[in-house]
Amino acid sequence: MPGEVFSLTVHGDSMTDAGIQEGDIVIIERDRSPVNSDIVAAIVDGEWTVKYFFRKNGVVSLVPANEKYPILKPRESLVIGGVVASVIRKYH
Repeated sequence: MPGEVFSLTVHGDSMTDAGIQEGDIVIIERDRSPVNSDIVAAIVDGEWTVKYFFRKNGVVSLVPANEKYPILKPRESLVIGGVVASVIRKYH
């Protein structure tokens, strides 16, 4: 049985080196638990973001795919929405 999915429209350029561009639509699998190096959609301190997921010694870091941006470590809250399964790009 397929898992639950949802989509988000990408705003910003923090994942360009992973091929995810401004305006792309990411399809998120809500039921998948992320493993290191998965791309996830997450709510970090109240803001949605799409980043690489890494967990080491129980500490989660969300890593952008653009060197202009810092690694995110939640200060107050972190909710993993799911794992990015695919990216849709509209050209028109």
